Amino acid sequence: MNEAQQCANTNRASIENNREGNIDMNSVQNYELTFQQTSFHPVSHNGEIWLTSSELASALGYKKSDAVTQIFSRYHDEFTENMSTTLKMSVVRKTGVVDIPVRVFSLRGCHLIAMFATTKVAKDFRKWVLDILDREVEHSPIAKQFTDEELCTLAYLWRSSAVMYEACKEIHPLLAVAEHRLLPRFTSIGTNYARGINKAREILHRETRHIEEQPWGDSNWKNVFSYGRNILQ
Repeated sequence: MNEAQQCANTNRASIENNREGNIDMNSVQNYELTFQQTSFHPVSHNGEIWLTSSELASALGYKKSDAVTQIFSRYHDEFTENMSTTLKMSVVRKTGVVDIPVRVFSLRGCHLIAMFATTKVAKDFRKWVLDILDREVEHSPIAKQFTDEELCTLAYLWRSSAVMYEACKEIHPLLAVAEHRLLPRFTSIGTNYARGINKAREILHRETRHIEEQPWGDSNWKNVFSYGRNILQ
């Protein structure tokens, strides 16, 4: 697989897993954050790994610590807020400890910086970053495509379909006795929709395992659980 293909695959996986809490920073060992002679001191931000611009400049072989910041300034319109930002970090000065804004880059941001870099080690660095990204995606504890809020909405939708399905089953015998014109439609619902509802239940059960039931709380999940968490099993 060439570098462009690997980058495309990694970026696609990262897009699906870029929500807060999806990447476990502990899955990266300290030795894995050493590139050649540069040992990084990662910053945890939004549950992801971010590297400082000065250490990134050193890893890419630049003599000036602000070289990466200059690259970012020239191509800032190609970076998103998920790729680069500034964080206040404590720095020891002669006058004491002060908080200063420091430019940091996510792993995807580091890869883009390395794409613009012209140093001899830039190509090797890009491969190293992609290897770390692939490992993070692979070991992500919750590689989900939906937020908890979106899952709650889907759970409500399933709950509505289950309630309506049960209501259709109850009214079907009455329609049959009355030989009502809607009987065929209700018969079709009871025959064709059960499999889809049960399949959706299995998927929701799998994707909501991390949601803790709080029956006495003021959570939107409470009404879903009140319908019977056992139904989602």
